[in-house]
Amino acid sequence: MRSTLPQIVRPHKGSTLNQSINQGINRINRSNRSNPFTVSVYPIQQEPGVWFATYLIAEYKNGSECIVANVSMRHATHGTEAQAKQAARRAAESVAAGLRLQ
Repeated sequence: MRSTLPQIVRPHKGSTLNQSINQGINRINRSNRSNPFTVSVYPIQQEPGVWFATYLIAEYKNGSECIVANVSMRHATHGTEAQAKQAARRAAESVAAGLRLQ
């Protein structure tokens, strides 16, 4: 009979568990600081088998959120929800990358 006890989390060789956790948190914090833009994708079913998506790009600064883009991609219809989401995600990430360079 196998045990259902949780597995023990072990830190990387040569570091403590707290150091490993802190390194992960610092990595996440650095990536958030360098990227104030977030992307949200919303698929919409126009009719059975016809999907399009909308996306929002928000910028966080000074403790508040500002919507910088709200785009409906009605011109690009897809056969599945997943395809619509993927197309909108690619388009939104491309626009957000351009905003980061400004």
